[in-house]
Amino acid sequence: MMKWVEQYEKMSEKDKEKFQVTANRLLNKTFLVYGKDKDRQYYRFVEKNLEVFQGYFSIAKWDLLHHKRLSVFQLYNIEEKNRYRFNLQETIFLLILRLLYDEKQKDLQLTRDIVVAGFEIQEKYMALQIKDRLPSKEEMRRILRMLSGYSLLELKTGDYKDPEAKYVLYPSLKMVVDDARLDSMGELLGMDDFSIELEESDEDLEREDEEQEDIETEDIETEDITGEGEH
Repeated sequence: MMKWVEQYEKMSEKDKEKFQVTANRLLNKTFLVYGKDKDRQYYRFVEKNLEVFQGYFSIAKWDLLHHKRLSVFQLYNIEEKNRYRFNLQETIFLLILRLLYDEKQKDLQLTRDIVVAGFEIQEKYMALQIKDRLPSKEEMRRILRMLSGYSLLELKTGDYKDPEAKYVLYPSLKMVVDDARLDSMGELLGMDDFSIELEESDEDLEREDEEQEDIETEDIETEDITGEGEH
């Protein structure tokens, strides 16, 4: 019997339930971000049982990566299946968010959240002169909500269509839009389509977190983990 299976069998029934919920969350969202309040308990649970999760996902050709410096877990399909392919408009928003993340990060201490307003996203969109007008409010809402479903950002105040809405940007953006893609940004945006991809389960990725909460165990431990992960 493989070691991770033995470790799983030794778990309490309560922890096995937590394992199921956490594994499903990873499949739905691709990332677990320590800095995101709703992810933190799952991040800690994965960190505590990393070998079990990696062994479990490896059976289906998934690799669970731990970006310790950024405190992010990323689920990656080794065979490059179950991928979501972003269209051009979605790609523009991804690149804008990554640019804003970098700009804000320079001005903040490492312990603080990176927050942007809706109007900052709109201003950056127009400043790049990619298109001569903003997308509709409904289209912006759809894109931002979809990206939130991947734990790339989180709406904190207001509505997705509100220019005064506040969003927290997460370091998982750096996994989706890496430095190489930023360097070739002009060339990429000249395409009709773009090959940035994310892992995708068969479930609807635009589900609100509250729907997921219906199956969550309320008393998942939140004690600090003493492993190697950086927080």
